[in-house]
Amino acid sequence: MTEAMQQRSLRQLVGPVGADYQRRALPPGWVWAVLAVLLAATWATELPATAAAALIASAVVVHWPRRGRFHWLGWRLPALAVLAALLWGPDVLSQWFEHGLALTLMSLASLSIGVHVWQSRQLARQLQASADALDDAQLLALLPVDAARLAQQWRAGDDRHAPELSVVMHLAVMHAALSPRLREQGMLAG
Repeated sequence: MTEAMQQRSLRQLVGPVGADYQRRALPPGWVWAVLAVLLAATWATELPATAAAALIASAVVVHWPRRGRFHWLGWRLPALAVLAALLWGPDVLSQWFEHGLALTLMSLASLSIGVHVWQSRQLARQLQASADALDDAQLLALLPVDAARLAQQWRAGDDRHAPELSVVMHLAVMHAALSPRLREQGMLAG
């Protein structure tokens, strides 16, 4: 029994915390492909249409982690309204502002996508580093009493609850790694 405990580390149950976070924070490949097709389809049309497609792509990418919830699209919605006014408004407005505004909005949309992807990857690396820094004693301290008991049994060679324990360990480590960041943002009390 002691030999099995020395060979098994609870870190085996944690899994790739950083990769899991990044998978949830960024859209899957098929969404990127659809957005690329949308941008390519509008590229040959008027510049404001391409800018509108870029704004939509930016909203999809940046708000992907919060999909399924209603939320305000920030600066993108008024920007789309301005583009619509330029497209269907008086010709004088479109002649003066259409090209420059469309390029500016496309640049902002691209920048917001780039910043979101970069921040997501940075946070994923930080989460994985935090998870990798935890030893078995620290991992046990993160668990509720029942889960800690099952973790001790797993270390002793009992694999009956390994799938459930793996999920609990993964979530506990993710919570522990995210807690300092969420406290800074005021999202967690204490």
